[in-house]
Amino acid sequence: MKLRVGFAGMGIMGKPMALNIAKAGHDVAVYNRTRPAPESVPGLEIAESAEQLARKNDVLLLMVTGPQALDALLWGEGGMAPALGPGKTVVNMSTVPPAYTQEMAARIAACGAAFVDAPVSGSKLPAQQGTLVILAGGEREVVEKLEPLLLCMGKKVVYCGPAPQGTMMKMAVNLLLANMMCGLAEMLTFGRAGGLETDTMLNVVLGGPMACDLFRIKEPLLKQKAYLAQFPLKHMAKDLKFVTDTAFGLRCPAPSAYANLQLFNQGQAKGLDELDFSAVIQVLEGMA
Repeated sequence: MKLRVGFAGMGIMGKPMALNIAKAGHDVAVYNRTRPAPESVPGLEIAESAEQLARKNDVLLLMVTGPQALDALLWGEGGMAPALGPGKTVVNMSTVPPAYTQEMAARIAACGAAFVDAPVSGSKLPAQQGTLVILAGGEREVVEKLEPLLLCMGKKVVYCGPAPQGTMMKMAVNLLLANMMCGLAEMLTFGRAGGLETDTMLNVVLGGPMACDLFRIKEPLLKQKAYLAQFPLKHMAKDLKFVTDTAFGLRCPAPSAYANLQLFNQGQAKGLDELDFSAVIQVLEGMA
């Protein structure tokens, strides 16, 4: 069924996701705080405000940087809130803390609209290829109804439970992602200190049981030391802060999250914010 979709957030992830929805045959309008150039979103309508986007479309997908951006998008001047009501569905795909998602779900329900909590596992390349994994939380029947739309952007939709369980899954996934990247960076730094070559070590890792898509994607960045952002380092620092805050509230041990957060904080202090999060290796190299 063809849907009228409003997509807010034309960043590294949002733009290719919106384009993939349009390629699947849906009517897509977009909104970004900084108005996108028409040639960057070919064939997509550009809304003048978040409120206009919400008023003219039934399904509203949000993919912005975090709670502050969502607050402005929904509740700020020119925001979506006055246009929300029965027949509207808000799908938050941004990465935020579970506590924020729970509050957001309640506020949107109070407006009369449906809410789905649907962050994604994947970065720039999977967003372009439409192979993201969608981590969905909310009422099961609402998620099931939206699944064909979500599959325009991803290869799989995993129902995680009622909101904020999609966000909780995203926190868990990014905790593992940080551990894997920091572990690989530490391994390479340690090996180099002992005289090993980067190419040799990556050849061993990618040729054995530790091989995975993450390491394959990061291999050229690590070899060339050209950390073009697929997932910016500043976003991993933000997400790890969400993880540690959530772990503190749950009284749950998360020792690696706290340790890795310090590495990413140091990366930000070194001006690595806009580089790919694999640039965390530069922090370890500076400590060697």
